[in-house]
Amino acid sequence: MTVFEMNNAVDEALKGKMPKYAIYLRKSRADLEAEKLGEGETLARHKKILTELAARKGLYIEKIYQEIVSGETIKDRPEIQKLIEDCYAGKYKGILIVEVTRLSRGSQGDAQIIMDCLRYSNRNNGVLVITPTKTYDVAHNHDDSEYLEFELFMSRREYQMIKRRMDRGRLHAVIEGNYMGSYRPYGYDILKTKTGRTLVPNEEEAPIVKMIFEWTVKNHFTPGTIARKLTNMGVPTYTGEPEWSTATIKTILTNPTYIGKVKWNDRMQVKTMVNGELVTSRPRSNHTDHYMEYDGKHKKHALVDEETFKAAASRFHSDKTKSGLKLINPLAGILVCKNCQKMMAYQPNKNKTAAPRYLHKQSQLCKVKSVVASDVKNAVVHSLKLYIEDFELKVNNLPDVNENTILSQMEALQTELKKIEKKLAKLFDAWEDNKISDNEFVERKAVNNAKIESIKKQMDELEESIPEKEEYEEKILLLSDALDAILDDTLDADVINAYLKQIIDRIEFSRENKDEFILDIFLK
Repeated sequence: MTVFEMNNAVDEALKGKMPKYAIYLRKSRADLEAEKLGEGETLARHKKILTELAARKGLYIEKIYQEIVSGETIKDRPEIQKLIEDCYAGKYKGILIVEVTRLSRGSQGDAQIIMDCLRYSNRNNGVLVITPTKTYDVAHNHDDSEYLEFELFMSRREYQMIKRRMDRGRLHAVIEGNYMGSYRPYGYDILKTKTGRTLVPNEEEAPIVKMIFEWTVKNHFTPGTIARKLTNMGVPTYTGEPEWSTATIKTILTNPTYIGKVKWNDRMQVKTMVNGELVTSRPRSNHTDHYMEYDGKHKKHALVDEETFKAAASRFHSDKTKSGLKLINPLAGILVCKNCQKMMAYQPNKNKTAAPRYLHKQSQLCKVKSVVASDVKNAVVHSLKLYIEDFELKVNNLPDVNENTILSQMEALQTELKKIEKKLAKLFDAWEDNKISDNEFVERKAVNNAKIESIKKQMDELEESIPEKEEYEEKILLLSDALDAILDDTLDADVINAYLKQIIDRIEFSRENKDEFILDIFLK
């Protein structure tokens, strides 16, 4: 495709006459292994293949969707979600991929989502799938549809076989005593050898672990006391935070890794159906029949002996998993301390002796006096009303801007932008043909790029000048729903919480004195 043809293609696409296409890039497990062997960066190579394919076929690429983290399911892959959404919005006539398996190797449900998108997007006109070897028209060609479904089916089967082999490999590695955790435990560093993965003591953290067990067994300190002592001593946590938590101390005291053990399936994924949706969780202390524990290769580097470990761990009840809990805090996940950004805890009125309160979780570094829950509720109600009044005032005071005038200015700038981009393309041709020197090329390119940036900035300013009436009205609606919900005493806390989270990002709680508190409410 010549530069002249490409310029025409860009012009046609900008005018809406030429169909637009997208490129989707995703790494596979095989690609990751190949990169380790020095075969080059996969996505860059695939991008080159597909852009050259588009140029040969005369296809205008509107956008490249590049998956940074390749998850197992569509839910774990944000770029494929955006691509599906844009396809249903009618943005593209086709998708370019190096092979069909890049679209989905997940469950049958994921494959069906992909097939439905290819069939029914663009108002049932479908989306083409273009690979270097074949173009699939699922919406209009029955053979293409069957072949693509078969490819996705075989891809899922191959993925499941690979996953089973990897699981078997991990299982055998654990049996052999290798440490297969993704992150190192506090007190140890991961050592990779030719024969596996093991642990070696961390010089700075290992003595702290030994001290935690000694304090527990010999001094009979509680986890809370130990957490406060370590915080006061200035010992950094695993993540480098200055403050230790009671939960972290409990985790250390009940972790058999410190007596030279390796474990697997300690926190297995548990899938449950909640409100018609499959929800995956990893509850703690979920020691099922799948739980495994073996002597590790690091047993000679055990930080505590078994007798000390059993004495410490016996102070805690394992398998104490709570279930069937009901949300009672309408501000759960919303109300935080302004100073440390930790969630404020809700203390209900169980015995009817005192009013429910919001209090700061136990902390050595951040101490904030608690507050009556109803006072916080009233303050939130007052703030919601002020927000509604403010947005209603903004709607009423919006300037009478002629959108047609703005659009005509945008079109003029767009025309000017295309002219400069054409000049830039010709500049590249002149440089490649050695008609101008490198220095002249750099100087003229910088001038044109500066003009392009200036025009784009003007276009952004014009877009921002268009009245945001619809956005304001949407916020008024969400704020009104949240206000009605928090004032309705018949609604459960989880329902109120859902309405609040639709419009509120977080509420920061702070005090300037013991008698007054401040709420800073941040909208989404």
